[in-house]
Amino acid sequence: MNSRFRLASVVALVFLATASVSHAQTADSVATKGPLPGRGGIGGQVGSSYILSDGDYSDGAQPRMSFTGQFRYVIGKHWGWQVSPYFTWNGYVSHVQAPFVDINFPTQGSSKQFYLTQIVGANGQLQYFGGHGRQRWHLGAGPAIYRVVIQNHRKVIEDPVTHELHSTTHLGATAEFGIERFVKKLPNTSLELTLAGHMAFAKDDTKWASGWNGTPTVAEIRLGGNYYYDFRRGKTAKGAKK
Repeated sequence: MNSRFRLASVVALVFLATASVSHAQTADSVATKGPLPGRGGIGGQVGSSYILSDGDYSDGAQPRMSFTGQFRYVIGKHWGWQVSPYFTWNGYVSHVQAPFVDINFPTQGSSKQFYLTQIVGANGQLQYFGGHGRQRWHLGAGPAIYRVVIQNHRKVIEDPVTHELHSTTHLGATAEFGIERFVKKLPNTSLELTLAGHMAFAKDDTKWASGWNGTPTVAEIRLGGNYYYDFRRGKTAKGAKK
């Protein structure tokens, strides 16, 4: 799938979530306040990511943008879960060499100048919440499924020995720490700053004999917002009529 199409899809998801918040804000805010047990939350964040490791993935990496959406469910006062679509990428500096010459561009040499590593997928987390008043924090972790794509000049590279394309799906893991502050006059809406990490277990000695064989590990910082709403509102209204 074209990388620009994936990016556009994630951005569209964030804007749709924002639109739904604006549409529902007035009616729901009158009856309820914030992340109460049994409520759900939808939101999105934009930030910057950096590949810390592993090997060829991190050597010469340059930070780029990251995008995530999130759906949360509040189980109780301190616990909840979250599922999130995710996309990020990193570029590379020109003076660092790739592990092999790209067979699609044999005259270019091995500079990483036009290389990109993209990570796209989804993750789920169990989250613990703390804090009081209009501010709370959370710590979450869980499994993930990520597709790792390596491109040169926007074309997926191929291992010259195994002839495997570097565009494969892997299990992974994620963890994050976030601080959330609710807007005083809009008690169902919060702004959130998040520090997160992601790993894709992409190492495969059979497929990647020539290089790019490792576990890309990403650190990032994101800023965004959430809107919380009541799953049970419709059922309550129905019961009241009876």
